[in-house]
Amino acid sequence: MVKVGQGPMGLYTISDYLLDVLHYGQIREVFGVPGDYNLRFLDHILTRSDLEWCGNGNELNAAYLANGYARQLGLAAFVTTYGVGELSAINGFAGSQTEGVPVLEIVGLPTTATQQQQKRVHHSLGDGQFDHFQTMHQELGIMTEVVSSNHAVAAVNRVIRKLVTTKQPAYLGLPSDLTELPVHPTFKQLIPTLFTAPNATPVPTVPFQLMQQAVYQAEHPLVVIGQALAQFHLGAAVQAWLAAQGFPFVDLIESKGVVTESMSQFKGTYHGKIANAALQAQVEQADVVFLLGSSLSDVNTAGFTHQFDPEHTITMTPGVISIYGETLVEQSPEHFPTWIQQLCQCQRATPMPSSAPTVPVRPAEPVPQPQQPVTQAFYQAALAHFVQPNDVVITEQGTSQFTVEDLRLPTDAEVITQPLWASIGYAFPAALGSLLANPNRRHLLSIGDGSFLLTLQELGFAIQHQLTPIILLLDNQGYTIERVIHGEQARYHDVPQLNYQHLLMAFGATPETYRFAKITTETELITQFRNLQHATPKLTLLQIRLQKLDAPKTLRKFINLLYDDE
Repeated sequence: MVKVGQGPMGLYTISDYLLDVLHYGQIREVFGVPGDYNLRFLDHILTRSDLEWCGNGNELNAAYLANGYARQLGLAAFVTTYGVGELSAINGFAGSQTEGVPVLEIVGLPTTATQQQQKRVHHSLGDGQFDHFQTMHQELGIMTEVVSSNHAVAAVNRVIRKLVTTKQPAYLGLPSDLTELPVHPTFKQLIPTLFTAPNATPVPTVPFQLMQQAVYQAEHPLVVIGQALAQFHLGAAVQAWLAAQGFPFVDLIESKGVVTESMSQFKGTYHGKIANAALQAQVEQADVVFLLGSSLSDVNTAGFTHQFDPEHTITMTPGVISIYGETLVEQSPEHFPTWIQQLCQCQRATPMPSSAPTVPVRPAEPVPQPQQPVTQAFYQAALAHFVQPNDVVITEQGTSQFTVEDLRLPTDAEVITQPLWASIGYAFPAALGSLLANPNRRHLLSIGDGSFLLTLQELGFAIQHQLTPIILLLDNQGYTIERVIHGEQARYHDVPQLNYQHLLMAFGATPETYRFAKITTETELITQFRNLQHATPKLTLLQIRLQKLDAPKTLRKFINLLYDDE
């Protein structure tokens, strides 16, 4: 094997430099699909002992896997070929842009000579123009760079710096003739500087004074936890601040578990008018609401029915600081941590008292009724008991997402979901990426049969890499969330009914490497959950049969609020 940091030909090249950068960023696996424009770059991955090539069923799945991986480790990379490959991935990549997940896409491009001579080559539109697809990514707000013979290291450095400081994805084009471009090994000394935090920008005096005053004087404060705190690894700092101040807090669907829900001050997952009456009253009575990194989308807010009064709200996002309805600071995302850290320096003279128990009582296991068919309500109650501390729960858009909304997660458990981009099929590959990045945490995937069909090719990936997710497949014979929206009995909501046990074997599983059970009754579900609590980890698929129109009550309320004007 070639020495790490040295290409197949024995020279130190731009490919080696890029891979050294990725490895320094804690990346151990690189995802993607081979294509003739990226093959020489892939050769460099195969020569290394510190990186593994993990090929996927298609580029879309690779983008989803990278998203889940980056949510655990803070950075991920996947490789596609020009045109057909990058367009196949662009849906998943746009999800990373929308949700703020730092993923690098490396695109193998035709040679510089081919582009300069405007040749009519495969995977292009045949018009001699080779920047169409890069422009598409730019239109989505994604930073793009292309390696050139004169600016190779600089191009790599710019995209990595973008990923590290803003937590947004980036695109790097690598012409196939430049993969072996020699660069001086001394540039490796620059790599640590790419991952250092930006210099802290002084916080303007007036906004900071107003924040301090709010912390000191608020009688009924409420903190709303947002997903951006996870993106910038600020959850622990905010958690410590909340514990010290005694402030009550809520999270949103997007941010469940960013701050552990086992804290005594946690009041629930807020979801506009869908939330229970006590939680809505907590929001309405707050004299100061701190919105920390929250994305107030239609899904997060139950159709924008949230009740945050701007005149009593301090909003801190990666782009804006707004205090009491006035935008006082517009900033680049890299300055967001400075503001949160400054907020965490604001201390009350004495913390607020809390009458809640220190640790919430674990939900009781529901009592199954013999031969009683499983319902969404029973599944939700059973899942609440089944989730353990430190679990990662991945939910698909739809019934699964609304099933976990009211769960109070145990210590250090978290939820991964995609409420804003909401691309069905995302959850399964994302779960595999997250599990590959952090194999020491148990991963539970709750997904409907319709969503699973879109990306089930990655069962082969899971089996090949000996991954052991617990897949809770809600078999409701189609797209139940769409049935609730419109056309309950319409045929376009139906999906093919598969033999999932045979599907596992078709993708290479053996009886020794997987568990499968088809569940139709409450007793069967509880039995399987009990058996799994102390079982040896294996790829597990529980096919849980539900009725077509059985949807969580919160989902039905949400749909009524979202579409009440139609």
